[in-house]
Amino acid sequence: MQGKTRFELYKTFIEFVAHDIQRQRHQVNRKMFSVFFWCFLLPVLISLVVLVLVKLKVFPRNARNHIDWLVLVLPVLYSLYFLGSEVLMQVPAAFKKGGMANTLGQALKEGEWRDQVAEGLSRVLGASVQEWEWIVANFRMDLQAMQYRARYLTALAGAVFFLLMQGIDSIADDDRKTFWMKPTFVGWVDATTADLSQYVGLALFLVLLYLSGSQIYHNLSRYLNCAELVALNQKKQNLK
Repeated sequence: MQGKTRFELYKTFIEFVAHDIQRQRHQVNRKMFSVFFWCFLLPVLISLVVLVLVKLKVFPRNARNHIDWLVLVLPVLYSLYFLGSEVLMQVPAAFKKGGMANTLGQALKEGEWRDQVAEGLSRVLGASVQEWEWIVANFRMDLQAMQYRARYLTALAGAVFFLLMQGIDSIADDDRKTFWMKPTFVGWVDATTADLSQYVGLALFLVLLYLSGSQIYHNLSRYLNCAELVALNQKKQNLK
């Protein structure tokens, strides 16, 4: 990597991060396709085959009554398989070692992942200590800007949806006038409950929007930690 500028090294670092995230996304997509195939596509195909065979009088007509069971069996079996392989197999270890030990086991897996990514970064970039420090500082600034953008978009979305809700309520102003003509406590409770449900729904939407942005920030900050580990390792090697 001799002769590369700092910006070119930073571009290589960003490309490495994007490629690694894309690789992980492919793994998730394979799992999602497996769920789609076993829980939706295959039951639909089996149902169509059964209907065609009934139409051709290969199967008796009462075979249609069992299509509902065919549609349910495969998703249930896949759910049991996934639950057993991903969740239930970890339950004995959790009871045996305890919750704290299980959490430390997850930390060990995370440390192994950081070590692999740090080794890959060090091999691909081949930057000096000063260049790694510049990359770390630059990426940290970008992550801070991304976090600020997520907060800004959450506040902006809250303001826009609040104004939309107020606009919809003003359009239905006749219903509100009818409500105020009713001097009943029940009518007041009904209107208050409706308004409260709208605000609760808006709050939940904003929370999900903010958590989505925070999740992206958390995933990218893992690579920042890997870059800091590479810089620290470079310093130790220079001191030897």
